[in-house]
Amino acid sequence: MDAGSTPAWSTIPCIDEHLSIKVFKTRIYLICGFHNPFEAESEKWQNTYSLSIGGVRKWVKKSYGLDISKSSVCSVRDKLNSQRCYVEDKRNEQFDELKKDPFEEYIRLGEPDKVDKAYAWQTAVGLQDVDKLRPSEYLLNTAKENIDGNISIDEAKKRIDSYYKESANHIPEGTEEADKVSVHIAEILSDSSFVFSPAQYISIHRRLFVGVFSHAGKIRDYNIRKDEWVLDGASVMYGGALELRETLDYDFKTEQEFSYSDLTMSEIISHLARFVSRLWQIHIFCEGNTRTTAVFFIKYLRSMGFNVTNDVFAKNAWYFRNSLVRANYRDVKNGIYEDMSFLETFLRNLLMGENNELKNRYMHIRWEETTHSDGKQHIKRHIEQHIENKNDILETLNSKEISSRTKDNIVKLYAAFGVEKVFGRADVIDVLKITEKPASTLLGKMYSLHLTEKITGAGKGRYRFII
Repeated sequence: MDAGSTPAWSTIPCIDEHLSIKVFKTRIYLICGFHNPFEAESEKWQNTYSLSIGGVRKWVKKSYGLDISKSSVCSVRDKLNSQRCYVEDKRNEQFDELKKDPFEEYIRLGEPDKVDKAYAWQTAVGLQDVDKLRPSEYLLNTAKENIDGNISIDEAKKRIDSYYKESANHIPEGTEEADKVSVHIAEILSDSSFVFSPAQYISIHRRLFVGVFSHAGKIRDYNIRKDEWVLDGASVMYGGALELRETLDYDFKTEQEFSYSDLTMSEIISHLARFVSRLWQIHIFCEGNTRTTAVFFIKYLRSMGFNVTNDVFAKNAWYFRNSLVRANYRDVKNGIYEDMSFLETFLRNLLMGENNELKNRYMHIRWEETTHSDGKQHIKRHIEQHIENKNDILETLNSKEISSRTKDNIVKLYAAFGVEKVFGRADVIDVLKITEKPASTLLGKMYSLHLTEKITGAGKGRYRFII
């Protein structure tokens, strides 16, 4: 941690330059041997001790030959707790700001030109959630300048490109992709031109991911599978690599020849659901398939006269993806079949202004069966916690300077232990199937990042998640 930054928990230097007292929750910590108290936030905690108030006084007397009163320690403790609460309050305020839609004010005020741009940016940013990516504050500020008319979309693109070429700071993993793809989506959605063709679909992928993926605009040449939480780890059967272009051409031709005349709105939505789900299932791209399909589909709907200017895509991108998964998965042996109802519900909200509840957990293949089982509440809690806790842990980890592999391992451990179970090296080895050394390294890493706390009285080297 830099000397000028705010430590994770409040630390106040006291007595002399070598001693600090630190409070975390109800424990008092003495941190000694540091000229700069911020150094105590480093990974070297060997000079840190957890003591009672009486222990603090004895330790100071023994180590420094100084007498301090109980009231003095309590005063420091109270001051620390007050500051810690302040820090936590500020963090909560910052988190609330992150959750707040940065474009809502423009849409609410209703200035026509700004509203259209705001919807484009809102959708662009929201669609990053299909891959759990979060754009930077710099991107959001750039977007606002574009909406306000201070810069053009081309200037916004140049700013983002320059930002990542010139930035010397650490960039959280995935943020550059989120920023670049967001500005590209905003550009495409701000452009009214559109041709319903496979070439347009492929072109959108190229425009979205240029400068991000080397395979932007290229059809994949290998078969894929993707483990899906909503399918309990199973995968949709995607299009075979050898027939991708032929399958894509066939689906476009079929859709072009289809007549929507004399259909009710419900029938139109049912057909659109089948079309977009088939288009997505072909999965002609290695990565970025869902975002490309979403942008193409929005432009196709607009070309048909639909006014797709609401926050359904922006706020329910992950639901959209999971609904596409359920629309394309079947396991006849276990009585599971393709289910279009979730996607149709999404489209009814999008195109008809309905307010149907869009909950990802309802799409889990085990959800329906548990509504009539004795173990319903247990399994329901498991499913809900798996979604919500995983989102929480990912949100925390995205702010840390760690590799994607380390992040994945921490998520697996969090899923296995949660915040209540105590675990040690043997447990980590069992869950991740790794050897002792990397398990010990990972435990140390999680502790240094303040993701876990050490547990005393449960054996040596025992930890628990605190996030």
